[in-house]
Amino acid sequence: MNANQMIQIIPTLKVNNRKLNEKFYIETLGMKPLLEESAFLSLGDQTGAEKLILEEAPSMRTRRVEGLKKLARLLVKVENPSEIEVLLSQMKSLPRLFKGSRGYAFEIVSPEQDVVLVHAENHMEDLIPLETVPEFSSNASIKYLSQFEISMELRLPEGTESLLDPEVVAKAISFIKGDGPDLTVENNVTWDLTMLKFLVKNFDLNSLRQKFEGTDYFIPKSKKFFLGKDTNNIELWFEEA
Repeated sequence: MNANQMIQIIPTLKVNNRKLNEKFYIETLGMKPLLEESAFLSLGDQTGAEKLILEEAPSMRTRRVEGLKKLARLLVKVENPSEIEVLLSQMKSLPRLFKGSRGYAFEIVSPEQDVVLVHAENHMEDLIPLETVPEFSSNASIKYLSQFEISMELRLPEGTESLLDPEVVAKAISFIKGDGPDLTVENNVTWDLTMLKFLVKNFDLNSLRQKFEGTDYFIPKSKKFFLGKDTNNIELWFEEA
């Protein structure tokens, strides 16, 4: 029995102006607001499952990233390709467009300068840039995406490896190398990816203790979750799915 098999990953993005980012993720990308609590906004789809968290951090405590961000690209895979057309039909100015075997895709930049690719492909190599802009089908009855999954591309400095096993997280995370002054800063310093929450099957604290040996980690008395940090100072939270 394999311990800590990844079922789902939920990233937390630290943002400056939550209202501005909230409008972007809800109105432009079609994510559904699930829960608003203090500085946090939980986003998901029509299934009610949490997929993404925005954390507001004012400029008196946090700043813009200098150079490259830890989050290279956020990937939103939509179950129903026709819903991507609906999102595009509502935009006043169109972002970078692609066409794949399952439908259209687009790459857009958030108010916090995070690159987001919205697609419906099973194989990313199927995406081809669009030279001409087609007419997109609209549907006023669709307000939120019915179902989507999150994955991402993360940057690590040259010579640095993640504590996460690349093969275990391959479906949700791919790592690329980069160079920038803020790629390893503490996660409360910049508007960037701050935490990854892993919902896992066969939650096993002992194997996590071994993997994070020699680092600072936290296990509550209830032993219901494990909180550690990766080499780039992104917090890693594990709990039973």
